[in-house]
Amino acid sequence: MAGKKVICIGSGATAATLVPAIADECEHVTMLQRSPTYFVPAPNHNELAESLREIDIREDWIHEIVRKRILHDQNINTRRCLDHPEEVKQEILAGVRAYLGPDYDIDTHFTPKYRPWQQRVAFVPDGDLFQGINAGKASVVTDEIDRFTEKGILLKSGDELEADVIITATGFNLSVMGDIAFSIDDKPLAFADTVTYRGMMFTGVPNMIWLFGYFRASWTLRADLIGDFACRLLGHM
Repeated sequence: MAGKKVICIGSGATAATLVPAIADECEHVTMLQRSPTYFVPAPNHNELAESLREIDIREDWIHEIVRKRILHDQNINTRRCLDHPEEVKQEILAGVRAYLGPDYDIDTHFTPKYRPWQQRVAFVPDGDLFQGINAGKASVVTDEIDRFTEKGILLKSGDELEADVIITATGFNLSVMGDIAFSIDDKPLAFADTVTYRGMMFTGVPNMIWLFGYFRASWTLRADLIGDFACRLLGHM
């Protein structure tokens, strides 16, 4: 990446993680987004856990206390997003503005059209994405792609972004069940005719657990929970 101009297509958690990670390794990285995402900058550590460790609380107690605190705070924040969306929106934007300053075009690049938690709110550890922008190593362009060119990407506005490397950080195309033609006793299985248990097992389908992550939180968080459940179930059986 050294000396390269990079375009990272995307606006969500993947792009916001990738951009600061490569900003110091290339000449410049541009995050090209069709629409903005809500970003919340915060310290990348847990003050409660650190305070409990200072007074020699057992690690298993710390885990349980911090877990309950996080779940409690998330519940309150989610409820506030539903009951007072405009207030929460302004708080989130104020956090971004504290990093980027009053002259940055936050309305264009960091103000989504939807309310907080209608889509996932992304966490920016220590504001690293915004630090990259302030340092001139990263930038954000909000526009739509017209086509790829020999030099980079032509935008619908008519502007052209030049790049040596283009990275797509736009999520994934999900193939549910991997397009596998499931059957039971030689009869095709129609999943639409089944009911799920905890979103991972299906009525009438033996010996199978389907893994599907979270959309509003980390994908791997729910994947881990299902894995733990499957191990406990097998152990019980």
